[in-house]
Amino acid sequence: MRKSLLITLLLIYSFIGRAQKWSYDFIVPDDGGFLEAVHAANSRIDKEVRFRIFIRKGHYFVKGEGDTLTTTEEGREVRFPSPITTLTASNTSIVGEDWHTTQVENRPVHEGISITSTLFVKGADNTYLQDFELWCNLRDNVNPFAGRAVSLHERNCRRNILVNMSLNSTQDTYWTNDGGTTYLDGCHVSGTVDFICGGGTVFFDRCDIELVKRDNYEKRDIIVAPATAEEIDYGFVFDHCRVYGNDSVRFHLGRPWRFYPRCAFVNCRFEVLPDPLGWTNMSGNRPKLLTEYGSVDKDGRMIDLSKRRRVFEDRQKREYEVDYSPVLSDAEVAGYTLDKVFPNWSPKQDAGQVAPPLITLRGRTVRWKDIPEAGCYAVYVNGELRDFITSSEYQIPSDLFTGTKVFIRCANQMGGLGKASNTVEM
Repeated sequence: MRKSLLITLLLIYSFIGRAQKWSYDFIVPDDGGFLEAVHAANSRIDKEVRFRIFIRKGHYFVKGEGDTLTTTEEGREVRFPSPITTLTASNTSIVGEDWHTTQVENRPVHEGISITSTLFVKGADNTYLQDFELWCNLRDNVNPFAGRAVSLHERNCRRNILVNMSLNSTQDTYWTNDGGTTYLDGCHVSGTVDFICGGGTVFFDRCDIELVKRDNYEKRDIIVAPATAEEIDYGFVFDHCRVYGNDSVRFHLGRPWRFYPRCAFVNCRFEVLPDPLGWTNMSGNRPKLLTEYGSVDKDGRMIDLSKRRRVFEDRQKREYEVDYSPVLSDAEVAGYTLDKVFPNWSPKQDAGQVAPPLITLRGRTVRWKDIPEAGCYAVYVNGELRDFITSSEYQIPSDLFTGTKVFIRCANQMGGLGKASNTVEM
């Protein structure tokens, strides 16, 4: 009886300890376009089970959902089809093959923060995005927007994760959660003014922040415009990020948009230097905490932070001094680690990539040791993605001959593909 119970417990432990193998639920373009993939995720019955979308490398132009939106231009109302694609289903992954070769773009014809989003993640908790570029009316366009154009908009989402994502536009590129939480790992965000804006708690972990040059536009670039709710302790946190790009004008780190704006740049590298004041005014709004620590220049030298702004203007243009220091102390910065910002969530674990095994070739059979944490394997033949499989061996098709090269990539449980294995040649 005891032996039988022990065997049962070992089997249960073995099942729990091994990651589940799966297949992608929707592959773009094999099963349809990007919009159809998002609609499939939204319309599925069981939204507690993760739905994984894979996008093969390529450039995908997305028209959006097409329902009627309105705006006002030059005093008249304009009606037009929506260029926005909206994800509403929780536990959805959208994964590209490679962020340098996989692009999703829309081209709205009217500017505006609420009417341009390439992807709108609305109330979709536990969304996972990896390895593709989102563009709003910018890629390969000789007349890019000079106004507001949103690449990614999140609203009321909890525990969203972005890995190796590239968000690109001009103004308002990334409009963040109203009250949610998002973790960005190794991402890239580009824009001109207020191009990271909004609320929630958003942690940028070793991300690249690129200032894009604006032609015929003399105003200074501004990275962030936080609109942090009163009950939120952190707002935007940039940890060991790199700021680079347009060096033709001095830029500002940010300005207070709404509510109780909070933002901290911690141990960041500025390859282009901000205005010595760091921060600037916006419509008389009062910042709660706009601060910095350990900033260095492109050569790794400490930047002088002694002139960072302490005095702002209220709505009547009267000056007042804030009640915080624009430079964090050693003791204060200790509270800005990932586990302090997200004490009940470990996003780095879910964002982790699966290291590839060593693969071998015997005859026409490629073999490797099964990786328990891998959800599936992507098989590449002669540099092109050939197949997704769940077994730990692959038979090279008979129509391929001497010189055929094969490598694999492992998918984590969210669907993100890790680095390539070694290559074997037949």
